[in-house]
Amino acid sequence: MIVLVRHGKPTVTAQEWINGHEVPRFVSRYQAARISRNSLPSRELRLLVQSAKAVFTSDLPRSIHSAQILEPSIPVVSNSIFREIEFMFHFPTNLYLPAIIWIILARLLWGLGYSPDSYSQLDAKNQAKQATDFLEQRFSEIGSTVLVGHGLTNLFIARELRKRGWHGPRTPNMAHWSYAVYSL
Repeated sequence: MIVLVRHGKPTVTAQEWINGHEVPRFVSRYQAARISRNSLPSRELRLLVQSAKAVFTSDLPRSIHSAQILEPSIPVVSNSIFREIEFMFHFPTNLYLPAIIWIILARLLWGLGYSPDSYSQLDAKNQAKQATDFLEQRFSEIGSTVLVGHGLTNLFIARELRKRGWHGPRTPNMAHWSYAVYSL
């Protein structure tokens, strides 16, 4: 099986109010964030990760820190191929909104194909194909494989796994510490 896990809740909250010019700075802080002390995974998830033959993360701190909290019984390997899909936008306005609104707006624009300073959807699909190739290879070599990754990246990987005949949720849960199991 391949298990896709979303990282725990980061210390940087998307509820803070920022203006449009501050979005890139907020995203940088979010990318560098670790996991909040009060964000804990379920016992079921811990046991699943501890029984895995391989555990991978992206190279971002919140993914790595989440794997440390899960305490796998084997060394964790970080790889940039599992990084969150970047859809960075610069909003030239002093309008203050919660960061989550800016993120949703950026995600919506990206979903509509507007991506001047970020990955395109084609780039995201290609990244997911490479990540899925990697996970399938590791699964075929050693068995049960876990990825502690990011919501949007996990979504694209899940779609790719299903295209390749894996069985599991069509859309993985996007909540912090959620996970989805895929099997052949």
